[in-house]
Amino acid sequence: MTPEFEPARLDDVDDLLRLYRRAHGANYPIAMGTDPDVMAAEIEAPHTTWLVWRRDGRVVASITGHIESADRLGKIAGLVVDPDVQGGGIAHHAVGQITGRMLASGDVDSVYGTARTIHLAPQRVCLRNGFHPLGLVPNLFKHAKRETMTLLAKHRDGVLEQRAEVHKVPQSLERLVRATHATMPTLPEFVEDTTFTAAEVSRLEVIEAPQFVQRHFEHTINDPARRFYPLHRPNVLLADERGEYQIYGHLNRHDGYCTIFGATPSPQALLPHLGGVIDTLAGLGAPHVETLVPLHEFDELSALVAFGFLPVALYPAMRKDGEVYHDYVVMVHTPQPPDFRGLAIDEAFRPFTEQYIELWTQKFLNTNGVFRA
Repeated sequence: MTPEFEPARLDDVDDLLRLYRRAHGANYPIAMGTDPDVMAAEIEAPHTTWLVWRRDGRVVASITGHIESADRLGKIAGLVVDPDVQGGGIAHHAVGQITGRMLASGDVDSVYGTARTIHLAPQRVCLRNGFHPLGLVPNLFKHAKRETMTLLAKHRDGVLEQRAEVHKVPQSLERLVRATHATMPTLPEFVEDTTFTAAEVSRLEVIEAPQFVQRHFEHTINDPARRFYPLHRPNVLLADERGEYQIYGHLNRHDGYCTIFGATPSPQALLPHLGGVIDTLAGLGAPHVETLVPLHEFDELSALVAFGFLPVALYPAMRKDGEVYHDYVVMVHTPQPPDFRGLAIDEAFRPFTEQYIELWTQKFLNTNGVFRA
């Protein structure tokens, strides 16, 4: 019998807390599985769809979906199935039903999710529901240790056929582009990366005042393309003491990462100073730094690679702009070397894994020019 999921209710919170504890133990780090106030707020939030399946009056499976209406994007997360009922296709139906609801709502053009690599089941549940592999994000999630996550997405019918054409891409992104090129109008030309010279490092002033930073961001950044970072709100502002640039970010000290976006006066003004930004964020407890860059921004992508950011995922048709959709690249700077020991990764992610290892080796283990006679 197909399990029929239904919206969670406020009186489900205690059941949900017990479910997450049974499935993940006492150390689950996500508030939506451990904090009853946060869970209650999300159940009632208009941007959240929380579905549960009950058996014998008890919640035994749960999944959440979050919609960013302004960006027409959705995200699934928090899939959990009681260990006593696992193995009967419950997870498959959970992902299928919530994704179907979100795509049918008319509010989103694609739904994405991340899947852990400690075992194959979460990845394959998404793949069998029509999600496409987009990449592999190393050292992203902090549970018992830092974990590598896979990234997947499913699009509304017709969206992928409306991708904007990209004419040239840095050579360092070739394998990533080829792994996801199937619905591109044409393959771009792969051109040698532009070289960049680092600017003299200046001190950065750090403002950690979430409400102020959010208001400042809303007032300062008006271009939708530069505001774009789905499901993230800025909570930190880094300002060059000489006034040459500012950059907004979402800092998460618990997981040790920061997303950066919304540079002023422009991303180009920031590029020579990326080394100082990385050092400052590491000092704030966020050695893992991420950013999203449109695939057509050749110089910006080249500069990020020059400063040690590596392309780890490509999200096709991520943002709508008029009548077309733009592809975005997930760029990551992490000090930890790739470590795939003990991971379980589906074959669909092999191209992304191999391109990351190759780029990391070229960037950080290339000994050309190191030795002197």
